[in-house]
Amino acid sequence: MERAKPGVIAVLPNGKRFVNEADSYHDFIAALLAATPAGDTPQAWLLADRRTLRRYGLGHARPFPFTPTAWLRTGYLQRGNTLAELAKQCAIDANALAETVERFNHFASAGEDVDFHRGASAYNRAQGDHQVTLGPLREGPFYAVRILPGSLGTFSGLQTDEHARVLDEQQQPIPGLYAIGNDMSSVMRGYYPSGGITLGPAMTFGYLVGKGLTKKTNINNNIT
Repeated sequence: MERAKPGVIAVLPNGKRFVNEADSYHDFIAALLAATPAGDTPQAWLLADRRTLRRYGLGHARPFPFTPTAWLRTGYLQRGNTLAELAKQCAIDANALAETVERFNHFASAGEDVDFHRGASAYNRAQGDHQVTLGPLREGPFYAVRILPGSLGTFSGLQTDEHARVLDEQQQPIPGLYAIGNDMSSVMRGYYPSGGITLGPAMTFGYLVGKGLTKKTNINNNIT
């Protein structure tokens, strides 16, 4: 889900930002989990104003000329004519939300996110300079989409060596057993900096395995 467009911020139920919205979704959810009090359900809200929704959309709600009517009807998208009205519908602290939006709007006008440095990293600037991701929330009605953590993969694959051979408990290769892709333990060691980051290692180690097996086959053929 696109979180880094101008005029979009993420807040907790307490109405406060907790993360650089332009960071990867791995970092986003890690920050959400860290900011959630023990025993509470990890959840956040993505907020946008009318102008932002019309230009970029929000979540599944697509930008103009499409209308958000269907998503409002299902409850996926929440709308309020004012920030206070939206806060009430989403059970967000209204006073804190007003302060958060005012502060973020100041950052957007100044061109620098002092709190979370949104737009400061090369990753954040992938689509242009840091100004591309900063924009104020000013024009009602305001919209919100609820964000909950989910799972789409695994980092706990089989331990392998540099040849993609699966290792046993003594860290020795198991003869004839290989693992690549999501079946092998991620080379990112628990991080997921960007969508598709496992594709490169999968192709690389797949190539190495194929090359190694070809050599073994040629040796066996020569012996027989």
